[in-house]
Amino acid sequence: MDIDGVLHSGEDANYWVWLPDLVQLLHGYDDVRVVVHSSWRYEHTLQELRLALGALGPRVIDTTPRSARWDSIRWWMSQNYKKVTSWRVLDDAPAQFPTPPPAELILCDPARGVSAPDVQAALRDWLDA
Repeated sequence: MDIDGVLHSGEDANYWVWLPDLVQLLHGYDDVRVVVHSSWRYEHTLQELRLALGALGPRVIDTTPRSARWDSIRWWMSQNYKKVTSWRVLDDAPAQFPTPPPAELILCDPARGVSAPDVQAALRDWLDA
């Protein structure tokens, strides 16, 4: 998961404004875990990210290594693929991903993040599959 443009607008100082939307969407799906690939991982420890993400914090299990987003996600998956049965990437930066984009990418409008109905529908489709 990215943070800026997913949980709040990158332009907005009101951090975590859409965090409750994601927490609500994941309610009842206790097996879903979060790996952070946001640039926030460069400035904050895993524990700091967990604390900052409040109710989502207990689901945060790791961060990807310092690298380009898609490269870091693929590396993390290569190291943990035996533990992961299904996954999605929440991000607002299509340029960080190959063309065509990976099927696992749920692209967020940075002005709406996970509050957007299409993003919520894509997450629900994945969760209910």
